[in-house]
Amino acid sequence: MALLFIDGFDHYDPQQLDEFGQPWLARGKAAYLSPQATRVQGRRPSSFALRLPEGSGGGYVKNLDTTKISLIIGCSIRVVPYENTYTEPLLLGVRDANAQVAHLVKIGEDGRLKLYRWQYGNEDLISTSVATAPARGWHYVELQVTQGSSNGVLSVRLNGVLAIQMNAQNTIQDGGQLLTAFLGAIPGQSCPLTLDVDDFYIADTSGTINNTFLGDVRVDALKAQADGSLNQWTVTPSGSAAWEAVSDEDEATNISAPSIGLRQSFDVAPLPVMATPAIFGVQLTMLARKTDAGLGKLKGLVVSGAQTAVSTDVILQEQQAWQCALFERNPNGNVQWTEAAFNAAEFGVESA
Repeated sequence: MALLFIDGFDHYDPQQLDEFGQPWLARGKAAYLSPQATRVQGRRPSSFALRLPEGSGGGYVKNLDTTKISLIIGCSIRVVPYENTYTEPLLLGVRDANAQVAHLVKIGEDGRLKLYRWQYGNEDLISTSVATAPARGWHYVELQVTQGSSNGVLSVRLNGVLAIQMNAQNTIQDGGQLLTAFLGAIPGQSCPLTLDVDDFYIADTSGTINNTFLGDVRVDALKAQADGSLNQWTVTPSGSAAWEAVSDEDEATNISAPSIGLRQSFDVAPLPVMATPAIFGVQLTMLARKTDAGLGKLKGLVVSGAQTAVSTDVILQEQQAWQCALFERNPNGNVQWTEAAFNAAEFGVESA
C-alpha cells in the first residue's frame, strides 16, 4: 500500500461538545489536535477546513500504525495574515518513531519555503527554495522524507512544482524509522502562527500506485444515501432506515451488531462532477464504539460488482471515535478506482 491516510476535515466539528461539555476535537482520528482548533470555510464553497491557532495549543498530529522508511505528506495550507517579524509559519513535517529527528517545512520572511531538520530541540536550516508562496492564499505543499544514512532523500513541492530536491542525505541522524506526520507545530510545541489546513494526505513509496507525490488533491466526504444489498445490523430506533441512522449526525440513531460476521452496506452519494477525476483511494470513516467490556472490533467493508473485501480489524474504544479503513484499490479486479466503479460500489461495516 502507498496511500495511508486522508482527511478533508469536512465530516466533524472539533468544537462539538461531548457529554461532559468538552470539545470532542478529532475524536481519536488525530493522535493530537489543538484544543483551540476550529472548523472554518474550506477552499471550496461546500467544504470545511481546520484552523490551527497560534499559541501553546500545538497543531495536528497523526501517528501511523507502523513505522515507514519513506513518507510523503501533502496538504493545502493557508497562513492567516501576520506581521513579518522573524517568526516563520511552520507548515508541515514528519518525525521518526523515537521522537528524535523531524524534518519540517516553513515559510521564510521573504515568502520562500525553508526545509529544516529538528533534532534534540534544535533546528538546522537545510535548504531554501527559489519558488515563493505568496501571502494570503491557499498553497498545496508536499514533503517527502526517505530514510538513509547516506542515500536519504528530501523533496518539497509547492503547488505541483518541485521546490527543493536533495539526494544522498543522512536523514536518519541517529533517529529511527518514520511514524508521525504533523501540521502547524512540532508535536509538543507551540504553533508559531495561525494557519488553515485542508485536503491532507499521507502516503509512502511502496507498491505500484500512489508511490510518489499525488499533487494538489481534494478530499470529499460522501455520506450514505440509501441502504445497500447487505442489511444484517440492528437499527435504532426500530423501523428507521439504516442509512438515515448513520448519516443524520444524531448519535441517538445508530446501527449495532450483536455478534461477529454481520455485514451492513450502503449506497453513498456520487462523486462531485469533475473534468478529469482520478481516484487515489477510498477511505471509509466510521464513528463507532464498543458497548461492552473486552476487545471490541469491526472491519470496513466494500462491495464492488461480484467482489467483496474487508479491511484489517479496527479496534474500538468505549467512547465514540472516528475509525478509518482505507481501500486503495477496487477489489473488483484489484485495480485503481474509476469514477464509474466508485459510484456503483457499496461501502459499509462488518462486525468482528
